[in-house]
Amino acid sequence: MKNLEQIRATNAMAYANAGVNTRGAQGGEVVKKLPALIMSNGLLAAGAFAYAKGEGEGWYLCFDHMAKHLAHSEVGVVPASKTDLKSLMKHLSEDADSQTLQLATEEALAWLAYAKRFVKKGTGEGDANDSD
Repeated sequence: MKNLEQIRATNAMAYANAGVNTRGAQGGEVVKKLPALIMSNGLLAAGAFAYAKGEGEGWYLCFDHMAKHLAHSEVGVVPASKTDLKSLMKHLSEDADSQTLQLATEEALAWLAYAKRFVKKGTGEGDANDSD
């Protein structure tokens, strides 16, 4: 049985290696900006921001991978079917209680701590070296 740290690392590495756009429209690295956005505005507001950016954009894709992590069978913060931004936001805003939202926020921040270390600096598709 894996511990939660191993699961976070595995899921964050899957995001980093997925070959998806990990950058925002202005070229900034989403995973480095998202924790501050969540801490200052909350997970739901950050999700709304990502949703407004549109599918295929770095913010949206990061939230899709975060949702997959939160719905992972061994993490289980949200139901297993909530594996994308839309379904995660719908669940957290309509069905979840405040404790679930708090747990989801804490786990999202923990996952992001790993994701920002695995995502490589460069084009957003993991092909350059990270100097952090």
